[in-house]
Order: sequence, then structure tokens, then C-alpha cells
Amino acid sequence: MSDPAGQPVGGIRTIQNILLEPSVAFANLRERPTWLLPLLLVAGGQALAMLWYFSILDIPWFMENLLYQGGAEPDEEQIEAFREQSEFLSPTIFIVSSFFGAILALIFIWILQAGYLTLVSAFTGDGFRFRNWFCLTVWTAVPSLFSAVGMAITLALTPNGQIGQMELDPLQLGNLGLQFGDSPINDALGAISLTYLWTLGLLVLGYRQWRQGTWLKSALIALLPHLLLFGGSILLLSGGADFNVSFIDAEGGGNGSIAVTLTL
Repeated sequence: MSDPAGQPVGGIRTIQNILLEPSVAFANLRERPTWLLPLLLVAGGQALAMLWYFSILDIPWFMENLLYQGGAEPDEEQIEAFREQSEFLSPTIFIVSSFFGAILALIFIWILQAGYLTLVSAFTGDGFRFRNWFCLTVWTAVPSLFSAVGMAITLALTPNGQIGQMELDPLQLGNLGLQFGDSPINDALGAISLTYLWTLGLLVLGYRQWRQGTWLKSALIALLPHLLLFGGSILLLSGGADFNVSFIDAEGGGNGSIAVTLTL
């Protein structure tokens, strides 16, 4: 990539531009799309945060807390039996699955977003291809590095490992004290991070700059998958959908088990 003066622009400089002068960054990325550096930084940052989280997580506390969050009311005997079972859970499973899961989840989301914009380009004939939109999608996720840093600070201040996943990112709306009324909808909106909103803004800006469209049209096209996802989630939750985690007694004795149910 090169700047307006024709000088090469490195990856670190592009990160600075994304955060401070996004229009300059998008102009350079349109000329020469790249994606490896932000992919490694963003996906790696999230994965390392999850790795740290599950490496110090108090698993018996986490599982018991999940049991209570589901609305169940187990008695003391059941709780004690459940604690004993939880102590035998291997943290390695949580650590490995969370590390690779975070990376694969982000890449999958980026591929879906870039694939959607590629289909739009195929219909409109604007000349942009998958590599262009994947580049834009990954680079606009750079602000999420602040969430990774925030999670690291949270974990450093919680050495006992007794913290829920919803409490990790201090930049989530719910952790910033914002309330949105109804509990299920409040939980969904409260999980949105300021860095995610920043990413969406950059995505609209980049799409508008590359396509030379209006703000409204650019926002509707670029954010359509996100609008459908959140709109569907809110409609589902407001329509009475309920997620429950409950404790089930074992037949003929035993320690019992956990049941996860989704009621529509």
C-alpha cells in the first residue's frame, strides 16, 4: 500500500490510520487489499484473552453459577454433589476449545460478511471481489483490540477466576451500566460492546467510500446481516423465548445432571 504521496504504508501505520484516519486507510486498502496482520492481531487477541480466562477460571464456581443463572433452585445436597462432579472436569478441554473456537468463530463471521458483500457486488457489477471485502471486513474489526485489552485488565484484577463471561469486556453496554428495560432484551443489548459499534461504523464508512454511495444506502447494505441477526434475536426474546439451565435428579440415586432447554 502507499499513501497519497506515493510512499509505502506499513501494517502498523494502517492500524493507526484505521483508528485515527479511516478514510486514508480505506483509500490505501482499496488500492492494495491485505488482511493477514489484522487477522492475526484481532483473532489472536481474542483467542489469548479466552485462553487466559479459562486457564484461571474456577470451573466449579462457573458451573454452579450457570446453574443458578438458569433459574433452578437446587437444594444443598444437590449443590454439594454438583460441586464434586465439577471438580473432575478437565480445564484443558475448556482452554483448547475456547482458544481455537475464538479464532474459528471470528474467521467464520468475517467470511460470511465478505461473502455477502461479494454477492452484492456480483449483482451490482461494481468490480469488487471477495478479497476486497474480506480485507475491509477484517480491518474494520481492529477496534476490538481494545476489548481484548479490557478483558486482559479484567482478568488481571480477578485472579481468583470467579468471573462470568458476560463480565469480561468492560466496554460492553451492560458493564457500562446501561439498562434497556425488559430482562431478555436487556441481556442481548447489554452484551454489545462499544468496539463492536465502532467496527460497524467503520464498515459503513469503508463501504460508502469504496462504492461512492449515500450514507443511508451504504448503512443498509453493509449492515443488513447484523440488522437481521439482532432484529431476529430481539423478536425471539420479546416473543417469550426462554433459555433455562436446570438440575435433574438421577433416577435410582446418583448425583444428577444439568439440563439445557430453549422454550419458544
